[in-house]
Amino acid sequence: MKIHVKFLATIREITGKPEIELEILPGDTVGTALQALQARYGPEFKEATTGTTAGGIPKVRFLVNGRNTDFLDGFETELKAGDVMVFVPPVAGG
Repeated sequence: MKIHVKFLATIREITGKPEIELEILPGDTVGTALQALQARYGPEFKEATTGTTAGGIPKVRFLVNGRNTDFLDGFETELKAGDVMVFVPPVAGG
C-alpha cells in the first residue's frame, strides 16, 4: 500500500523534495511511517520532527487527510492506502 507524504517549509529543505510516496503495510500508523522517514532522511530530519530523545515530543504537526493527528489517535493513527500525510513545521518565531 502507498500513502502520499508532503513536506512543508523547513522539512522540505531537509528532504529536498516537496512530496513522496511511501510504501506502508496494513496496520501501519503515523508513528511507524515517521520512523521509516526518520531512517530514510537521517538525524537532521529526526531532530526537526521529534527531537533526539526516545519517544520525542513532536516538533511538527502531522496531518492525515487534512486532519490534525492530535484530534485522531496521535502517533497511533492508522494509515490506509491513498492517505495523505503532511508535515507542518512551526511558524518561525512562534
